[in-house]
Amino acid sequence: MDDSRLVTVKRSTDAVAVHTPGDVSYLGHIRELVCDLAHKVGFPSEDIAKIEMAVDEACTNIVEHAYAPDATWRWQQQRPEIRIVVRIARDQLIIELNDHGQHFDFAAYRPATVQDRAQDMQTGGYGIAIMREFMDEVAYTSSAAEGNTLRLVKYLKKT
Repeated sequence: MDDSRLVTVKRSTDAVAVHTPGDVSYLGHIRELVCDLAHKVGFPSEDIAKIEMAVDEACTNIVEHAYAPDATWRWQQQRPEIRIVVRIARDQLIIELNDHGQHFDFAAYRPATVQDRAQDMQTGGYGIAIMREFMDEVAYTSSAAEGNTLRLVKYLKKT
């Protein structure tokens, strides 16, 4: 089956909306789109790399955790998908990632620090710490009607 038909892209004057299957094979396309937009806005390479890593970690968490085989998805009858809206507002790049997978208590989650995990030689579990470190704003909401939405914001610093 040709999954390319399952990807939709809608562009407006201030946003790009993308729907992709919730599968790791689409993460490269998502990173490429976000990096391209960040470059067009004028972010320096260092910030683009941070944005790319934060978005990749967020999407990987959606695929691996929200849509885990043993997870209880909000809308079990649908295929796993990731809906992304990337907007430019003033001097900000706003990335909203939405899924209908399992709810996560983002506010209560307190991961060990990256340094502690590395010292203990632990692999994985760095995603939220990376997002919080590399982005200027990170917020998560969840509702039965809208699903889970992770909002990542990076400010364009004037030089």
